[in-house]
Amino acid sequence: MRDLIFFLSVIILLGSVGSYAQSTNQKPSIEAVRVIQPPSIDGYLDDVAWQQARVAKGFRQKDPVYNASPRFNTEVKIVYDDKAIYVAAHMFDSNPDSIKKQLAVRDSDGMNADYFYIGFDTYHNKQDSYKFGVSASGFQIDERTVDATYDAVWSSEVRITEDGWIAELRIPYSALRFPSIKEQEWGLQIVRTIRRNREEDQWSLEPRDVGSIMNYWGTLTGLSDIEPPLRLSVLPYLSAGIQHNGDAEVESDKISYNYNGGMDLKWGLNESFTLDMILMPDFSQVQSDEVEKNLSPFELVYDENRPFFNEGTDLFHKGDLFYSRRIGHIPIRYYKVEQLKQPNEHIVTNPYSSRLLNAVKLSGRTSSGLGIGVFNAITANTYAEVADLAGNKRKILTDPLTNYNILVLDQSLPNNSSVYLINNNVTRPDGWRRSNVTGGGFKLSEKSNKYLLQFDLSLTSVKDPAKVADNDDSKNKPGTYYYLGLQKIRGKFRFSLYQIAMNQYYDRNDLGVNNTNDWLDRGLTLGYNIFEPFGVFRYFYHSINFFREYKPTTHRNINSVITYQFNTTFTNYLSFWGNAGYSPFERYDYYEPRVAGRTWILPGYYSINLGFSSDYRKTLALDGEIQYSKELEETRWNYFRLSPIIRLSDKFKVTPSSELQLGRNDKGFVNYISPSVYFGNRNIQTFINSILGEYMFNNKISLSMRVRHYWQKGDYMNFYLLSNEGRLLPVDDYSFNHNYNYNYFNIDLVFGWEFSPGSMINVVWKNVIEREDEFYNTRYFSNFDRMINSPQVNNLSVKVLYYLDYQMLRR
Repeated sequence: MRDLIFFLSVIILLGSVGSYAQSTNQKPSIEAVRVIQPPSIDGYLDDVAWQQARVAKGFRQKDPVYNASPRFNTEVKIVYDDKAIYVAAHMFDSNPDSIKKQLAVRDSDGMNADYFYIGFDTYHNKQDSYKFGVSASGFQIDERTVDATYDAVWSSEVRITEDGWIAELRIPYSALRFPSIKEQEWGLQIVRTIRRNREEDQWSLEPRDVGSIMNYWGTLTGLSDIEPPLRLSVLPYLSAGIQHNGDAEVESDKISYNYNGGMDLKWGLNESFTLDMILMPDFSQVQSDEVEKNLSPFELVYDENRPFFNEGTDLFHKGDLFYSRRIGHIPIRYYKVEQLKQPNEHIVTNPYSSRLLNAVKLSGRTSSGLGIGVFNAITANTYAEVADLAGNKRKILTDPLTNYNILVLDQSLPNNSSVYLINNNVTRPDGWRRSNVTGGGFKLSEKSNKYLLQFDLSLTSVKDPAKVADNDDSKNKPGTYYYLGLQKIRGKFRFSLYQIAMNQYYDRNDLGVNNTNDWLDRGLTLGYNIFEPFGVFRYFYHSINFFREYKPTTHRNINSVITYQFNTTFTNYLSFWGNAGYSPFERYDYYEPRVAGRTWILPGYYSINLGFSSDYRKTLALDGEIQYSKELEETRWNYFRLSPIIRLSDKFKVTPSSELQLGRNDKGFVNYISPSVYFGNRNIQTFINSILGEYMFNNKISLSMRVRHYWQKGDYMNFYLLSNEGRLLPVDDYSFNHNYNYNYFNIDLVFGWEFSPGSMINVVWKNVIEREDEFYNTRYFSNFDRMINSPQVNNLSVKVLYYLDYQMLRR
């Protein structure tokens, strides 16, 4: 508590030195015109509706020369009727043959193409917005400020002309949320990019040195008597698949078939709230995880690739308490089946993930700025199957019927401030682990949006019968966590001061992730950013960071580091970034020993990292990175990465990547033979080669392939006994062999066809090979040949999704 009081005093002192001047820049405004006959979305601007419209012009450069006149003019018109809002943009260009037109799948921002974007802040509260964009090649982009995965069904058309290019958009009201009032006034931003010049032109110019850009948007007026429609859509699907498992040890059928059907439903309960539901989901076609060999004491955290758990989940991530991969996770007793079976039994099947039955999201924000979110998901009983020598089979429950529930309230306040309350609850039957997590916090910014004060607090309550049975009830005590930070988020000079702390009982792992507890982290970052070009530089950002982590109950150092970081781009668009860090003190690791109460003492270290990226406008671009780190004793790590980007045409792009990581004299846990903890000294080599290829037949049909080979081998040279003091003592009589050679190879081949707006046919082939043996002393091609001839799992699936919208059916 004394530390917290001291930290608050420092924050108040620093927060009192700021300037509170507010920008008085005049913001542009344009009036939308109501039309009786809507324009045809065909890329031609000869409709009567466009002749009646006002013209938004007067764009200014944001890049490369701030506030300069654009190289070419841009004119935008906006009209509306009872069903939709329509946008026409004429991007003038004296060299239309030079307009970049790379094709890509939907939402591929940053491609080698010219873009047009329009953004609507429909509640004009500077908290959220909808952005719709289209490239000169015709593919669409849409997102919300609070949800980058937002996808709506809307129509657009582009056309290259003799004086530039044209974009027409029709955005139905069902794609938006806006208040149910007679006269609407929305925040508005319009952006045009000219790729060959790396130019960005804005209708309402945003400063480069701010974090909250919507404060500087213009205004859209003239919208009146529009009613939020009934937002009801369903996305039924049918899928079929065939899988072949080449593993000789698999006793179940080598070839299996599956047929699935289900539905996603979106229902706008009113103009503010939407109910999302998924019934009998099928995630067989999501992108494969980038699997790695895990030598650490902590779990690997993978990206969420399931659309339902990515879309519209901004509210549920308040306080960083939600890791959606917990839903459908590895069953709790997956690794205990070997212990639970009888000596004369063998494992027939042991599912690697629990089965999701359904999931529901209710989310939205009232006109007063109150965001409300309710999330619920249910997973079914999961069983492993074992059989005895006579063939008699029985089931072992590895994961019970589980209910996951989240409730969150988030109230927006003036000046981009907010306050929230969230509760996560995981319920399982009696005899299984249950948990409840409650969190709350706020973000407060003053009128100029220059300073940001943030506070997060969460409390955990876990009931784990297994701990009680083992006479270890420590994990069942209340856990606490808080984050307190002050940041200067605007201007050339910036700083960030923070403190994070959690007690020894904090545990949010049923629906979130925390690898550590009994932990306190303090940090300070001082940065100076140059936003305007000077000399050969387009900009230059750099900062110095100090932080210290320690264990409050022992006051021992976990890590103390000072780091310098920089990021810059030259006038030829060659970018460099890097950092250098130094940790001078001994560190205490409480987790690598894998035994409660044991500690491993490590020396300090230093590290250097440098990365680069070439101009992405070129046919061949190249990314790369080099890292070097060394402990102050003998362990050292090297890392190299090269990732070229090859554009063979506007339709065909190939991105290979190669990574090499070398660890010399690395030390880590290998075994626990009560009461002794053993460590090993090892050389580790990791190779990751991947290739991503994408061919676009047109805006609606694509073929993509992702191939990845992860290879890691470890050579253990000698072993140690961990002393009670935390030091490693050499041992000569340790006889176990821990050398390994691990391979993970996978292919995702995806054919996608959007045959109707929002409707898709996907054909996906997946190939997976996982192999681990002791042939660590082998070369790359010998290993690859042995790996590629190992048992494989092949899966071919076809999935049809058909978008049905109430407004469309009504017409």
